[in-house]
Amino acid sequence: MIDWFLLVFLFFFASYFLVEIGLDLLNISYVRKHSGYIPELFHGIYSYEDYLKSIKYTEAKTNFRLITLVIQGAFLLLLIFGKFFGRLDILFKEFLPNSLFIRAVLYPFAVALVFYIISFPQKIYFQFVIEEKFGFNRMDKKTFLLDQIKTLFLTILFGLPLIAILLYIMDMAKNWWWILGASLVMGFNIFIAAIYPVFLAPLFNKFTPLSEGTLKDRIESLAKKVGFKMAGIFVIDGSKRSSHSNAFFAGMGSMRRIVLFDTLINKHSEDEILAVIAHEMGHNVKRHIERTLAISFVMTLGLFYLLSLCLKWPLFFSTLGAYEPSDHVGLVLFFVFSSIFMFPVTPIFTALSRKHEFEADEFSIEVTKEKQSLINALVKLTKENLGNLTPHKLYSAYHYSHPTTIERVRAIEEHKI
Repeated sequence: MIDWFLLVFLFFFASYFLVEIGLDLLNISYVRKHSGYIPELFHGIYSYEDYLKSIKYTEAKTNFRLITLVIQGAFLLLLIFGKFFGRLDILFKEFLPNSLFIRAVLYPFAVALVFYIISFPQKIYFQFVIEEKFGFNRMDKKTFLLDQIKTLFLTILFGLPLIAILLYIMDMAKNWWWILGASLVMGFNIFIAAIYPVFLAPLFNKFTPLSEGTLKDRIESLAKKVGFKMAGIFVIDGSKRSSHSNAFFAGMGSMRRIVLFDTLINKHSEDEILAVIAHEMGHNVKRHIERTLAISFVMTLGLFYLLSLCLKWPLFFSTLGAYEPSDHVGLVLFFVFSSIFMFPVTPIFTALSRKHEFEADEFSIEVTKEKQSLINALVKLTKENLGNLTPHKLYSAYHYSHPTTIERVRAIEEHKI
């Protein structure tokens, strides 16, 4: 007899993949429908060949995503009905019969390793076939493999103590562990964000202080004007791996850095770079980071409370392929499958992120006292990255954390300085 929770799970499972696949198909159909003309904003910037290339890039990524979604769905069902999570737990008991805590800590990493192995060919294909075909990949196979090794090493280095402490809290704090657990995870995320630019990112990229000159002077002057404290301005050798362009802030407090891709500096004017930096500073001045952290903590707290309920529910374990309840198995099951239940709220967080982007754009043009540089930067970045110029509204509302370039430019033009 099929239990009711399995029916609920299968309903959400099917809904999740139908929404994901349906939106991809809807978007690619919409893009193809509008392939006959270039949007007015990009006249004189895109040649028709450039426009068709951006459409082909969107098609390639969409087809790749559809295939990976099908593989992911089939793989998850195989794990559930094949009782993988329960069988793996039994295997650990056989090899470590007298070491409950050690096998509890190692269990999540074993599951993560299985998912990593399954996804590894997909990573290779995307990097060395799709990105290569459209001229973005500049990474050789040695660099790719070294990146993977470094990532695995850091995952173990930071993940092992995090999981160990979390499982200890779950065992010792009993009914109120979820509050301490959520606080631990949020504190860990903040810690990683703080040390990232100084200790972690340099393991993958070379960070060079921005050379003396008018660009550095103008950025420092802007930072002083808006009260933005930073540890320095750095150029990252992004071209070592990709020709995509970007700029971002990394770190927190005294370790916060402004980071510019070398590709951005090479392709954009100082006015355009300053407009992009002002946008990023806008997120700080408008306290978007603090709001996001607060929302993340509330969400994490809610998820950990739900997990605390699931750990007491044998049906949760048996339905998802485990033989008996345990903290370490429940922890893995919950975070492997929680996204399937949470997907209906995705548009809410997407909408909040898009709102923040509009506000940061407004801040940029108010600080720089002109609009055209930011518009030029957005249009150029879209062209350089072969961005989708005509996504379907439902697709962008669900997937895009940033408004489309056309939406942003329209809002910038309408805003009064």
